[in-house]
Order: sequence, then structure tokens, then C-alpha cells
Amino acid sequence: MNAEARVGAVDGKAVASFLLAVLSVLTAQSWLVATVAATAAISLALASRRTLREAPHLRGTVLSLSGFLIAVGVLLIATVGPSLLTLFLFSLAPVPAT
Repeated sequence: MNAEARVGAVDGKAVASFLLAVLSVLTAQSWLVATVAATAAISLALASRRTLREAPHLRGTVLSLSGFLIAVGVLLIATVGPSLLTLFLFSLAPVPAT
């Protein structure tokens, strides 16, 4: 890759998506903030992918994809994971004797 190929504008939505995904990882202990940040990151990543396909002179494909994957991971692990674990543990608990 030469220097000319690396020069170009980066899509702002891709950068915002990545930063929100990182924010959702850092705030994973607060499930509400993490869920809102991850949902916003996914929305921005999908919008960025559409923009990047329409404007090939823009860069940011890797940032957009990274933001999307990190945010989906946070949603699965930090938000849905504890709920499923709780449901699983309650299903294993013995029925109280009456």
C-alpha cells in the first residue's frame, strides 16, 4: 500500500460507532448504560456501512465492523447473558417443600 491509498477522509459514523462500542465495554457493569451505548453503536455501524458502500473514497470499514462486533458482544454478554444465567439457575433450583 502506498501513501496515496491511505490518505482520505474517515467516516464520522464509523468513528462514533467504535467509540460508543468501547464506551459500552467500559460501562458493562451498568447494564442500562451499556445497552444504550451498544444499541447506538450498532445503529451507527449499520449506517456507516451503508455510507461507506455509497462513497468509496471514505475510509472506516474496519472501525465500523469493529464497533458492530464489539457492541453485539456487549449486548450478548453484559445484557442478555446475566438474564439467561439467572433463568438457567432458577430452572436448576429444587422446588421448595411445602
